[in-house]
Amino acid sequence: MPRCLLLLLFLAPVTAFAELEISDAWIKNLPAAVPVRAGYMTIHNPQSRALSIVALRSESFASVEVHRTLMQDGMMRMEAVPDLTINPGETVQLAPGGLHLMLMQPVEPTRPGEVHRIVIEFDDGSRQSLEMTVRK
Repeated sequence: MPRCLLLLLFLAPVTAFAELEISDAWIKNLPAAVPVRAGYMTIHNPQSRALSIVALRSESFASVEVHRTLMQDGMMRMEAVPDLTINPGETVQLAPGGLHLMLMQPVEPTRPGEVHRIVIEFDDGSRQSLEMTVRK
């Protein structure tokens, strides 16, 4: 019995944190002289509570942020999104011309076919890892 209780206590933190379903995660390849890359994906929240992304990081880039493209005063511009909340059952598309990841200052030049690991941090302190493939 003590072993079962210990096993349950060990597994509880793992099952307490919800994850997003992420598909088609990719990074737009650009010439090495360009200091940023854009990342795209489809994010679905299958959980019964909202999940808020508050930080992202990667060993492959100096920083990773969520950005949105806006039309303001006839000019397209981008602004950082400090946290991205995905409500229960909601699907959010990160796509060209809208929400996207801004991956800044690659440690090494990116090449099509490479896979880069990104860590997502949620407002409850939990984390989720995903892999993004570089495409032309």
